[in-house]
Parts: sequence; structure tokens; C-alpha cells
Amino acid sequence: MKKIIPLIALFLLMLVSCQHSGKDTTDVVVEEKSDAIISKHPILDQLYAELDSTEVYNDSILFGYWFKPHEAMSVNIFFHKNNTYEFKYYDNGLQDVLKRGKFTFDGKVIRLESDKGWDELFDGIMYYKHNGTNYYLTDSDEELILVKGSD
Repeated sequence: MKKIIPLIALFLLMLVSCQHSGKDTTDVVVEEKSDAIISKHPILDQLYAELDSTEVYNDSILFGYWFKPHEAMSVNIFFHKNNTYEFKYYDNGLQDVLKRGKFTFDGKVIRLESDKGWDELFDGIMYYKHNGTNYYLTDSDEELILVKGSD
């Protein structure tokens, strides 16, 4: 009997909490769940979607994600196999700039054609260089240096 009383009390509590509150059930709004899954590594996912696994970190292949060390979120460029790019950099450290367009590559010089033109900070030309160990990208005055990687 002592075991039944707590069970009856629990049942009554559940019954009261589930009792209809007087509102019509058609007033209840059900949130729809989104099928979109937000990745923790969107750059890496994009790299694997466009490149084979041997190309992702191979800096002797231009295609992929290049970034400025210690400033990867602010200064980076993604070269796609369809010869388009997305280039993010900052304007005097004050504002992020995102440029998109097409590029040509002759083995050492990368010419970026921007959909919206260039500003005085960047002339649209990058150089693909090798320092004896790794490849890297730089601008004409070598103030901007980018290395290959992922997020």
C-alpha cells in the first residue's frame, strides 16, 4: 500500500499537468525544423566537394583555400577549379572587403579580374612563389603572404 500511494500521486500529477488548459488545440503553433545542417568546418567541406583529397593540402596545386597566417578569418582567397575566386581582405584594418571574379594563371602570375574592380590597396595581381620548402602567394610588394590550408 505504501508503494501504491506515491504511484497514484505521480499519476494524478501527470494527469493534471497534461489536462487541457481550455485552449483549442488548433491554436498550437508547431515550429518547423530546418533541414539545413550548419557545418563546423564549412571551408573544409567545400574543399572536399571541389577537390580530391590529395589536392586539399597540396600547395603545389593552386586550387583551394589560401589564407594569411594568424588572420585567416579576415584575409583569405578560395580558388575554384572553374577559374573563379572569392577573396576576402580588410581595407586598412577597418572594413572587410569581399571580391569575386575570374582568374587566369600562367604558372607564376595570378591575374584576378574582379566583378566590381579593385581599390588602391590591391592591384589584382598575385604571385605564386616557392621558398625552397613550400609554395605561397604574395602581392607585388610582398606585404601580403598567403599559405594553403583549410578552416
